[in-house]
Amino acid sequence: MKNSVYLIVLLLLLLYQPQNAFAENYTQWKLPEGAKARLGKGGINDITCTQDGALLAVASTIGIWIYDLQTSEELALLTGHIGRINSISFSPDGQTIASGGSDNTVRLYNVSTRTEIGRLEGHTEGMHSLLFSSFLCNENESGICYTEGIYNVSFSPDGRTLVSWGDDNTVRLWDVNSQTQIHTLEGYTGSVESISFSPDGQMIASGGNDNIVRLWDVAMRTEIGRLEGHTAAVNSVTFSPDGQKIASGSRDNTVRFWDVATLSEIGRLEGHTSWVNSVSFSPDGTTLASGSYNDVRMWDVATQSGIAIHEVNYLSSVEGVSFSPNGQTIAYKVHYGGVSYWQLDRQRVMGGYILDPEHIWEVLWIVVDQSRWDVNAPRDVAYSRERRIRTMLAEHTETVSSVSFSPDGKTIASGGYYVGLDVFLWDVATQTKIGRLDSGWVNSVSFSPDGESIVISHGDLWDVDTQTKIGTLNIWGGNSVVFSPDGKTIASASGIDFYFHNDIVRLWDVDTQTEIGRHWEHTGAVKSVSFSPDGTTLASAGSIDGTVRLWDVDTWTEIAILRGHTGWVNSVAFSPDGKTIVSGSNDRTVRLWDVATQTEISRLEGHSAAVKSVSFSPNGHIIASGSDDNTVRLWDARVEIDILEGHIDAVNSVDFSPDGHTLASGSDDGTVLLWELPKLTTETNNNAADVNMDGVVNIQDLVTVANAFEAAEPDLNGDGVVNIIDLIIVAQSFK
Repeated sequence: MKNSVYLIVLLLLLLYQPQNAFAENYTQWKLPEGAKARLGKGGINDITCTQDGALLAVASTIGIWIYDLQTSEELALLTGHIGRINSISFSPDGQTIASGGSDNTVRLYNVSTRTEIGRLEGHTEGMHSLLFSSFLCNENESGICYTEGIYNVSFSPDGRTLVSWGDDNTVRLWDVNSQTQIHTLEGYTGSVESISFSPDGQMIASGGNDNIVRLWDVAMRTEIGRLEGHTAAVNSVTFSPDGQKIASGSRDNTVRFWDVATLSEIGRLEGHTSWVNSVSFSPDGTTLASGSYNDVRMWDVATQSGIAIHEVNYLSSVEGVSFSPNGQTIAYKVHYGGVSYWQLDRQRVMGGYILDPEHIWEVLWIVVDQSRWDVNAPRDVAYSRERRIRTMLAEHTETVSSVSFSPDGKTIASGGYYVGLDVFLWDVATQTKIGRLDSGWVNSVSFSPDGESIVISHGDLWDVDTQTKIGTLNIWGGNSVVFSPDGKTIASASGIDFYFHNDIVRLWDVDTQTEIGRHWEHTGAVKSVSFSPDGTTLASAGSIDGTVRLWDVDTWTEIAILRGHTGWVNSVAFSPDGKTIVSGSNDRTVRLWDVATQTEISRLEGHSAAVKSVSFSPNGHIIASGSDDNTVRLWDARVEIDILEGHIDAVNSVDFSPDGHTLASGSDDGTVLLWELPKLTTETNNNAADVNMDGVVNIQDLVTVANAFEAAEPDLNGDGVVNIIDLIIVAQSFK
């Protein structure tokens, strides 16, 4: 009876939750086993919106996020793909979303129920993947292969057919209702670059690296024409609004017109001085816009003559052009430049949304491209929309290269690079972002011992409370920075400095912000530095030379060189008692070193790729390691005790909370995962028979010992070998 009452109370609480209660808790959506929160939503791979402008979908590195475009509210996180999602597309009615991924599958999701309703399989790994695999799967590197998979997915105008293409050089047609493959359009010897449905959905035009525009009959499932004439890859194809013409833009710097009925070239537009990346017809079909490296051009379709040229003063190429619904404005997207609007009637450029880390320009572009952006809206309305979109995407981060807990455990700092270029501050209790430091390229972040300031790998010092910059150290190519235990000194490890030394270890005075010492004995970039708990010794991890070096901080002399790793050493850390050093390397091992004897005392093997980060728990009993194999592993001094799986890309950084209850891991997938840890990280375990340190002696400890027979550890009786005697010791300790 009591259980029934509890169940009723629980159901009532769930039923009377505020409508937005679950939406606010997106940090706990679709978490991997063992994780208690996710900070960040992953990098952005593709963006699309429904035709009515109500919903926005973002294909991130961890799944597909669905947003309410008007309120900026998160509605769902759709998962299922293994690996990167490259492309997403809404059906015309907005009820279904299709996605194509690097796992070579196309997946269908019901937008209302937010569930996967289909998996379309047929694409295979293409030559592009094989080439990348042979290039990236190097024993000296991570050993992880990269595959591109499916490049793009697109619905037909009636929503009944889905087209997909990928690096297997095929175009595949799928029946959406039956979720079956209709046909495979083969014949390409290179990659497919662009696909366009005819307005009535009966034909498909495709352009690719073989320099040919191909025309396909959807119903008959056959190729009905090859439009040849381009002398380089075809980047963009599009049908005219009446479906009678096709325009194509190519890397031969030309735009060409083709007659669909006669399958013949009917015009060649020349004038661009670089690749033509995008072509678009005006709504009435009388004008064509084309975008190239540094200009946007307008052409009269009837006379095939140029009308106007707009020079784009950017260093990167125009990637997309699109007409407004009234045909009076052209929106163009510039790579790393933003979205601007060219008003044709007034011959002026307006807007100009500059790229920022939230990919605001991509959102603006896709809304423009799908005719949902009013370029003549009042400024306050436009700014309001922009702010909403900024808020919506504020936690879509790219690579997370470093995570660090504040000394009181209340805040996490995470930094990244590529398109992140910021340090984010997160409130651990509420799992919300509470600050953003405009820092630039970030490889490492570190709190001062009092928690009042943060140092970033390239040398910026920030006040945590005011989130203002308070100083800059002249660090070039910084890979790692850390405060000394007394907070008076900062150590830095660099990949390159102003004088192009690439193996620099430096000490800096925090008060004067000046350099007080340097060494470059390492061969190759220095990847990591760590102070001993008493601050008298500094450990540094070398890259090419594969060594860990110890330095006397007072005399700034080299104490020892620890050799044994057979690959780059990426991370090094002292144990809390200062007696042990842990290091992680590209040789896929974690190694423990005795500081007093300066010898290797243990080698922990299990990772299948480079170990990028290592960290000791506050009590020194547990070691965490993050790897390019996408896992976090927990170890005691002898054996692996747990594998934390959930990141879908390399784990670059791991850090324990001060109380040892939580582990934070930062990944190339653009997220920070917070893991709930067992009591063994905070409590002392004096029972030697508890081999896996989980707080109880049971069958798992017997299995661990049995699997280690003839090894040196865990040797419970100290006779130099693990054997039946050690098994008996464990069995006698069963509770």
